[in-house]
Amino acid sequence: MDLKIKGILYSLFSFLICTTLFAETQNYGTVWLNGTFIGPFSKKHEKWKYYLQPRLVIIDNRYGLDEARVFYGAGYQITPAFTSFIGMASSVSKSTEGVLSYENRVWQQFLWDIYKSKTFKLNNRTRLEERKNTLYSQWAVRFREQFTLKIPFQNTKYSFITFDELFFNVNYPSWVSDKFFSQNRYFIGIEKSISKSASFDVGYINQARFQRQNINIITDGLYLKIDVTS
Repeated sequence: MDLKIKGILYSLFSFLICTTLFAETQNYGTVWLNGTFIGPFSKKHEKWKYYLQPRLVIIDNRYGLDEARVFYGAGYQITPAFTSFIGMASSVSKSTEGVLSYENRVWQQFLWDIYKSKTFKLNNRTRLEERKNTLYSQWAVRFREQFTLKIPFQNTKYSFITFDELFFNVNYPSWVSDKFFSQNRYFIGIEKSISKSASFDVGYINQARFQRQNINIITDGLYLKIDVTS
């Protein structure tokens, strides 16, 4: 039994090493321009929320554009710490070979304030996406999990902020990665409180995309975001 377990572990380790060694890695620099806007539709119905999240990502290859997209939707605040949303999204992206892709999405998500105190804040965003590339008939389904940690600096308007987001493919149509764990985003930076409902983030972001044919695209860049939540 011990030999079988050792054999299985050795095989898994060898597979991971070989995948890394034989993968082609492409590295680029990026600039991310982001916004997240969440608020009530009216004062009478404060628990019903709108959701708007635009993003533009510029990349330092000869094409310049990595992605431009906008998420929009509506949700309901179930508890002070838990809000559910549903919505749609539209995006345009350009591959490193210069191929444009247009994508439409339907998405569902939960925002959860896991812990909140004067010392630190921890929250979670869980999102399920049904994605449709306009050039292909099959829909792709993807699961995303993001955790964000904020640690305020005492007696200032600034906080340390970091997040990590994992992307998991549920199915594998030909136009998406054939990897279950298809992408990871990691951010570290500083948040400045502008008002009770608005803040601005600036920092470093790393994105790893694991694509077909053992091609890994790694980007490192500047991340800017305005967040307005009421």
